[in-house]
Amino acid sequence: MYKSSFVEEGRDADEKETEPTTDRFGNWEDFSPAKNSNIRLVYVLTKQASLRGKTWPLSQFEKIDVLACCLFYGSPEHARQLELEEEARIRAMAAADQMVLPLEILAHVFEILRFRGELRPKFLRLSKLIFLVTAPMLYKRPELRGDNFHRFVETVNAHKTFGTYIHDLDLLYVNQSGKNALVAKLLKRSRPVLQHFVAPQTSFGLGPLMALRGCVQLKSLDLRLVSETLNLEELFALIRQIDSLTHLSFPRSSLEINDYSSMKWPPRLEYLRVSGGISDEFLMQLAFPTLIRHMEFAHCPKVEHFGFQHLLLEFGRNLQLLRIQFPMPGLHANSLDSVFELCPNLLTLEVSVDYLSAEFFDERYLHVRAEPRPLRTLLIDSSGMLGTTDKLDPLDLALALSELRLPHLRNVRCTAKLGWDPKLDGVLYIATELEDRNGGLYIGY
Repeated sequence: MYKSSFVEEGRDADEKETEPTTDRFGNWEDFSPAKNSNIRLVYVLTKQASLRGKTWPLSQFEKIDVLACCLFYGSPEHARQLELEEEARIRAMAAADQMVLPLEILAHVFEILRFRGELRPKFLRLSKLIFLVTAPMLYKRPELRGDNFHRFVETVNAHKTFGTYIHDLDLLYVNQSGKNALVAKLLKRSRPVLQHFVAPQTSFGLGPLMALRGCVQLKSLDLRLVSETLNLEELFALIRQIDSLTHLSFPRSSLEINDYSSMKWPPRLEYLRVSGGISDEFLMQLAFPTLIRHMEFAHCPKVEHFGFQHLLLEFGRNLQLLRIQFPMPGLHANSLDSVFELCPNLLTLEVSVDYLSAEFFDERYLHVRAEPRPLRTLLIDSSGMLGTTDKLDPLDLALALSELRLPHLRNVRCTAKLGWDPKLDGVLYIATELEDRNGGLYIGY
């Protein structure tokens, strides 16, 4: 649109036309201000009309052609422009919703957050795609306590797919909050993929034990905290069906086994923690798997000196880690003196001074071998009872190190209950020698 004065180029406004021109709207002189005194301005519409008017330089106000706006809005051109703007807006929103990074990189970022402990459930609300990525990470190793256990079980029951995300189920801090039915239900939901399970101190009876039958991928079964009495025959009937089991910890309280002929170990068992109602007959009559490399003993009141020595004599050469924790009331004050001879391939040894004599580091039990002992870590604990503070002399260990009877030993951890004064010459020599081997002596107080 432009403003027309109806004056031809090269003519004056008062010059008369000899041949008036007309068009399909009539004579243009009818709209001439020279012919019609009532007309002051005339606007002519064009297809290239622009709705943008003149902008004042200082105030930046824009002079809008109101007539052009009124004629434009509601026209087919206006409708087409609105369609184009809507399409552009939709494309912009779609581009904003698209991920900037590939899904694999986002998954790796969330894995880093999970490793740092910074992955939060609120991330599930970001988008459906991020929900699918982060939900398996959050439910893979849930942090369960007494205050959130019931809500967790309700959520898993309401959404059955959440149970298939659980790989590591640790009920260590679920003490009085759980029930046998809740624990069994949780195990049933997670049994297709469950690999590690730590049983709670309470609420673990026959129901949860039977629910473990379907956990075909279970690798670690930790029952050390269970205070309820379990039948070992039922436990063995369960674990012999789980071929993937590699770590097993017995409960603190269990019934004795009368028939050992039907007892079979899982074929891939590598770690065994013995506790509860285990007796000498169990250690002597039951053949242990040859793949076991790590073995622990704790809270075994029925294990005597003879049965324990028989086990080390028959099976000690396979062990790379051996832990004997106090109390073991059936052992003698020197039951562990021969552990270096019976278990020559140990890498880590943890013993209590209550079952050691003053000759533990003497050449009688710890002599030089043609093949050096591979022991790297030695942990010595004490109950603090009368007569245990002066059992071991640090000079004996210093002499064993200087004579290279323990050539690979790097780390020694002991309790202050042994009475080793850090200012003694023997203790100083041990600390210096172990530091030269890139290790150290650690005395706990």
